[in-house]
Amino acid sequence: MPKTQQRAARATIVSKRGVDIKPVAASGNLFKKSAKYLIVLVLAIAFFMRFDYVSHYKFPQIKNDQYNYTVMAAQIIEDGVYGYKSEAPNAKVPPGWPLFLVGVFKVFGYGDMLHTLYVIRIFNCLFMTGTIYFLYRIGCRLFNRAAGLIAAGIATVYGPYLFVTGLILTENLFLLLFLAAVYYQVKIIQENKPRDHIIAGALAALATLVRPNTIIITVVPYLFLWIKHKKLFLKQIAFGAAAFAVCMLPWWIRNLITLDKFILLSQGSGNPFLAGTEPYFKKSIPWNDIDYDHQTEIGLERIKQGLKDDPNTWIRWFTTGKTKAMFLRGIYAANYFDYLTWKPWETVLRKLHKFLVYYGMPLAAIMPFIRRPYRFLAVHFFLFLFVQLLFIPETRYTLGMMPFLMLIVAGVITDLVGLGRKWIAGRRAAQPVQSA
Repeated sequence: MPKTQQRAARATIVSKRGVDIKPVAASGNLFKKSAKYLIVLVLAIAFFMRFDYVSHYKFPQIKNDQYNYTVMAAQIIEDGVYGYKSEAPNAKVPPGWPLFLVGVFKVFGYGDMLHTLYVIRIFNCLFMTGTIYFLYRIGCRLFNRAAGLIAAGIATVYGPYLFVTGLILTENLFLLLFLAAVYYQVKIIQENKPRDHIIAGALAALATLVRPNTIIITVVPYLFLWIKHKKLFLKQIAFGAAAFAVCMLPWWIRNLITLDKFILLSQGSGNPFLAGTEPYFKKSIPWNDIDYDHQTEIGLERIKQGLKDDPNTWIRWFTTGKTKAMFLRGIYAANYFDYLTWKPWETVLRKLHKFLVYYGMPLAAIMPFIRRPYRFLAVHFFLFLFVQLLFIPETRYTLGMMPFLMLIVAGVITDLVGLGRKWIAGRRAAQPVQSA
């Protein structure tokens, strides 16, 4: 058989097995090598865009939570009192972000607060760049380098992920720790090494100490391990749980000693929960008459009464109503849009957000039935969505869910490209070879 026919025969066999034929594989290897350098370029662009923003935009004076966090950090240093919006000790917010601010204040001082806030924003740029790196690594492990690069590229230019670097709030540090924990969860499912259980447990605890809702994702890798192997890995679970508990222990001990009670996460969920029991923002809550120590109980009573009086409205509000309010009522990028000098770019960023929502959410519901990696991402997304639907629907709360939509969209894009390449390769292999 002539060599040309032998090559054609081998290509046909490889194509039928669903593997790329040699020319495609060769280009894939070239991309695999270059991707290592492309991610460095993406991360450099990500940091520069954020650094340019925090260095040149004239931020308004901080207020509300941003102001309260800085006052709290100064109070911890000067009076040794851990109290949010209070001169008395409390546990209204977990300690991750306040203690980070304390560290910055001690190293850089806070007499010149504008300079110190600038330093914190530079840290935020680094945190968000690290977040994008872990997003890339998750995409590589679940799909391929191309998917990781696409997801990282989306996050690099995503408006809210640029805007939050200018805020003195928890989001940047949280996203870094959270996606690092998710990355090690992927490693747990794929490799199941004790070291990864320990690292994932510790990172999940650190992220929980910044944003308490992280605790809900700690069971995800063990659920997938059980489904995959039909057994509980009790030793590995113990490693992860121990690492989580060790990192949480100082917070638990502090609360027992200072407040005389065990507090798992924080005391601060009553207000956003009660605020979330106001269907379609009709201002039906008599805030001036509210007992602030029993906001959760009042919220539960409002839900019970609402379901009894008008179940259709209340069910819609706690499902599609809050989802639309969080994802579509606006885009969490206010000051960044003010900073932009080329306004058409704002339109592009708004459309990118809507693209991720309108395409990413349906794909999150459909793709888990087609490929396993999407199940992992969809479980995280819908777990977070379910928890956030219990509270006030702030656009800020979508920030922890968007990475999963970015990864799902990136995975589908590369899957479609891969199918297209296989179809083209199959067509070429099926063509008759002309004899010389």
